[in-house]
Amino acid sequence: MPALRFRVKSAWNPRGLWRDIVIGENRTLEDLHRGINHGFGLDFDHLWFFARGQKYWGSGARFVHPVELEEAYYDEWPGVRGEARDAGETPLSDLNLKVRDRLSYLFDYGGEWRFYMILKGEIEDEPSDKEPEVVKGEGEKIENQYGPGLPR
Repeated sequence: MPALRFRVKSAWNPRGLWRDIVIGENRTLEDLHRGINHGFGLDFDHLWFFARGQKYWGSGARFVHPVELEEAYYDEWPGVRGEARDAGETPLSDLNLKVRDRLSYLFDYGGEWRFYMILKGEIEDEPSDKEPEVVKGEGEKIENQYGPGLPR
């Protein structure tokens, strides 16, 4: 399976704000983060993580922004369970995802922009090192820097 197609949905408006992203299986979770940020119009300037399923903070293992491990931010969050792994060192192929498997993505620990994604399929005729590309979507790009539901 050289490339993967994910349906990435905002948790607060899953039917009205989503993107389909195609990315090579040899790309990292950090590459997927960049594709999501570009596709939704986020500003790249916050900590973030991926986790299996949709438990976000309650997930067993999280794949985090590489600087979080370097700066030991992870140790400062009381009550956070599980281990942190470097998303920049984790290729998508290492996750052994199957069609319909889910990942969660949390961007900005203060604003808690929550997204979840479903693996929609595998694309054989795309290269395994394909850069993330938004191929379909619904809803406008995000402009609110404070996160959904928070004061402006």
